[in-house]
Amino acid sequence: MIDDLDLDPMLRERFRSLGYLRLHPPQEEAAPLALKGESLVLAIPTASGKSLIGYLAAMKHVLEQGGKVLYIVPLKALASEKGDELREFSDLGVKVRVATGDLDSEDRRLGEADIIVATSEKADSILRHGGSWMSTVTLTVADEVHLLHDPGRGPTLEVALTKLRLMNRGMQVIALSATISNADTLAEWLDARLVTSEWRPVPLREGVYYDGELWFSDNSRKAVEGGKDPVWPLVEDTVKEGGQCLVFVNTRRSTESLATRMSPAMKRMGGHELSEEDRELLEGEEESTSVGRKLASCVEGGVAFHHAGLSSEQRRSVERGFRDGRIRCIVATPTLAAGINLPARRVIVRDVKRFDSNSGNVPLSVMEVKQMCGRAGRPRFDPYGEAVLIARNEPERDHIIMSYLLADSERIHSKLGSEPVLRSHVLGLLATGSVASREGIMGFLRSTFLAQQSELHGLEEAVDNVVAFFLEKEMLREEEGRLEATFYGKRVSDMYIDPMSAVTLRRALESWKEGADELALLHAVCSTPDVMSLYLRKGDQDPLFAAVDRLGDSLLIPFPEDPDEQDFFLGDLKTARMLQEWVGELDEEGIHGLFSVGPGDLRNRVEAAEWMLYAMGELAGMFRPEAKEQVSRMRTRIKYGVTGQLLELVRLRGVGRARARILHDNGLRTLDQLRSADVNRLASMRGIGPKLAVSMKKQLGQDEVPEADASPPKAAAEEQSRLFDF
Repeated sequence: MIDDLDLDPMLRERFRSLGYLRLHPPQEEAAPLALKGESLVLAIPTASGKSLIGYLAAMKHVLEQGGKVLYIVPLKALASEKGDELREFSDLGVKVRVATGDLDSEDRRLGEADIIVATSEKADSILRHGGSWMSTVTLTVADEVHLLHDPGRGPTLEVALTKLRLMNRGMQVIALSATISNADTLAEWLDARLVTSEWRPVPLREGVYYDGELWFSDNSRKAVEGGKDPVWPLVEDTVKEGGQCLVFVNTRRSTESLATRMSPAMKRMGGHELSEEDRELLEGEEESTSVGRKLASCVEGGVAFHHAGLSSEQRRSVERGFRDGRIRCIVATPTLAAGINLPARRVIVRDVKRFDSNSGNVPLSVMEVKQMCGRAGRPRFDPYGEAVLIARNEPERDHIIMSYLLADSERIHSKLGSEPVLRSHVLGLLATGSVASREGIMGFLRSTFLAQQSELHGLEEAVDNVVAFFLEKEMLREEEGRLEATFYGKRVSDMYIDPMSAVTLRRALESWKEGADELALLHAVCSTPDVMSLYLRKGDQDPLFAAVDRLGDSLLIPFPEDPDEQDFFLGDLKTARMLQEWVGELDEEGIHGLFSVGPGDLRNRVEAAEWMLYAMGELAGMFRPEAKEQVSRMRTRIKYGVTGQLLELVRLRGVGRARARILHDNGLRTLDQLRSADVNRLASMRGIGPKLAVSMKKQLGQDEVPEADASPPKAAAEEQSRLFDF
């Protein structure tokens, strides 16, 4: 019971009011340890209540002990979700801040907060900037800590936790993990108590569906008659019983096609009308796209698709619709299973393989499949949860049962040991003065999870290679064995970019000539490892080779002679072409048609390119000052997706690229012209309206603005009437 815990009565009452009355068995074991200040690894199934342990300890630290809490999560969306949940305690005096943005900033305002929710990248960035408040952290909660095994996010989380533990020797660590095979090794690394359990709040039945029948791992069976498509009968069966479904497939295209196929049948079971606001958000706010219109149509039928190609606003809208029951089924890629709290009565895993560009179709890990399956069963709503994998034949059915349903999750392993990964983190250590020698670097590495799992054989050679690289590229200097970051190396570390990106950008700046071609500039940015390139498709090469010929000597990164490197170059150039269309104001629909990318894909590359242009501008100040103006101008154009004509207008809140173009085409091309324009004229323009018209006027310093009238001015109405006479 919550009442039995060592908590201030005020806190106990707040947790009760939020619905936490009784503790689940693993929570009963973990909560007293967490509240006593012991470090803890809690490894239990997905949706079994891990977060509560972190929240209990956090509130104890802040309200009873005057401590400061850092809550580390893997995803921005998860940071937002955790921030909202922790703000339920704000009226008790708990100050919560979410930090996921600018990676070249200490953000001193965070020091005023009691609980800071941050991604691992943001946490490590603050440590690099010497955020003094980090030394006052008394509790770090590491959510989804099993992602240490992830090649992308894992090393950053591992390094951040290592730095924090070395900085704050008495700090409590609570690591929340899915069930893994080597949780004991993780607990040893963190000097923590281990609590592990297979208990779930809602019983889970796992099975495989083949030929109209569900075979469960407990040897029970259930008939679910269906046709050629095995997914719809399973979805229909659940929805008819009042449940919701999550369906996981291996490609974004499959999420869209499957949701679209199921939508008409689902609508006959009870769809709903979309509000104008919901439709606008789903279709794409300022710019409607075919993907957005398809999504809105599906949602009207009560089904949706969810993948990284959607914008964050579209994904959040789908998640809200599912939580409030308007959406009965989501078809998603596996990324949805990684942390977002969306349980359903039945989870259907259609595909247990994913396509890898290097290896073709590769099997999903047991851990990934278990995380998907763990979403089955909504506490307080479902008496049970069902996780169903789909087989196409008998051998595959038997393989799925043995390899997934009856198998244990894999052991997690550190991914910190490779040279490309070490480069970024070693520079961060040296640039902050945390270490100052090769021996110091090795000393730090001996405190990592990597060292807990291995003897670090061969790592000294890798460290020597990384240090030699930095010395050659002038990011480090060495005197009598002491290593010190140069100003250049310190800025590269502070900007939190891959050192190879800095080398590429510096090389481009050295080739820069006044009035450099904008495609060549964008190509240099897209050649960095921090910007993910588009895949080359059949038919891409000829127009890209033509662009190479046209650019000729104006290329800032020369065309490689090695045939093996040419496809990478062309992929970078294709990405640059997409960004060129973006700053040329081609709408998202047009970009999707040309490059087959969704709003989320485009936004991810726009944000990465903007950050690289910021970094390039900083490096230009050191190595090519005369290039800085052009680089900075391109950065602003990338941020808003506009030609140079609209740079002044898009700085106004609420005025994006589409609305800025409307204003410009109506003769309002400067802020002075907007300032003198009649507010009713502004309000009558398509896409502007009274509310934004008044807002723009106030932003321009006009505090006393009359209420705007959206109807067209009389003269304009008369002119329109005469026009229609023809």
